[in-house]
Amino acid sequence: MKLNALWLVLACSCLASCKMTAGNIDFGALSKVGSSLTQLGSIDEPQELALGDDFAAMLLGASKLHPNKALQSYVNNVGRYLASYSDRPDLPWTFGVLDTPDLNAFAIPGGYVFVTSGLLANLNSEAELAVVLAHEIAHVTERHQLAQLERDNSMNFLSSLATTVVSYQEQRKPGSGLNNYRNRQIADSVLNAGQQLFTKGLSRDDELAADTLAVRLAARAGYDPYALAAVMQKLDSMQGNSSAISLLLATHPAPADRLTNIEQQLQKLEKQHPDTRSVRLDLPERYQAALRRK
Repeated sequence: MKLNALWLVLACSCLASCKMTAGNIDFGALSKVGSSLTQLGSIDEPQELALGDDFAAMLLGASKLHPNKALQSYVNNVGRYLASYSDRPDLPWTFGVLDTPDLNAFAIPGGYVFVTSGLLANLNSEAELAVVLAHEIAHVTERHQLAQLERDNSMNFLSSLATTVVSYQEQRKPGSGLNNYRNRQIADSVLNAGQQLFTKGLSRDDELAADTLAVRLAARAGYDPYALAAVMQKLDSMQGNSSAISLLLATHPAPADRLTNIEQQLQKLEKQHPDTRSVRLDLPERYQAALRRK
């Protein structure tokens, strides 16, 4: 999945007054996001929801949903069931499958969670899907993306980029070679900014915290929490063998490190709840049936 595409668009979002398109990026469509980004330190839930709607709309403009409606419905049902056991069950949760062979999953503030068809093809059961979704749900409930934007102080860059775009507007001459050149220049600036700000992903602490919460959320919802360890073992075995996993590996701690943390959390869970392994949903048959449905 071209996650960079989502975040490079996000990075331009402070350009509230721009009514133009550069490098296939519609700056005018980003105006609502900008006003919210300036208030990250005190953003309330209605603002978070509006921000999430804009981010999701921009993502779906860059990456298409998988055409299998039955699969979309299945992933939504599993995700919403899990979210009902989360700390923020009342968010308008929406889950989607992106049509890409890349292996990835990620969340957007406000309750949007996306998983790629490439990752789904490498999972073996509904429990494995559930723990992947639970990890992303945790990012939303803990507001990790919003906190990361605030920590990065990204408004400094956005202000600089806004100056570039204003300069472009002043010099714009429709149909001229300068116009095409400036389009490319701004698009390149946006791309570089998106890579700089977001390809590093969330912090290591945030990712490990989301794994910890995912184990507990899965168990609370009745799924086998050990499935997250199985997913990490699978990702660890794929390192170096597939470019489809490169972005996930670049934006997350190493699967082996995550596995160590997950195993520690499972041991704690076993001590607190000795029946952790009993009667936990795995459902490989239901998962495989969902992948086959059209």
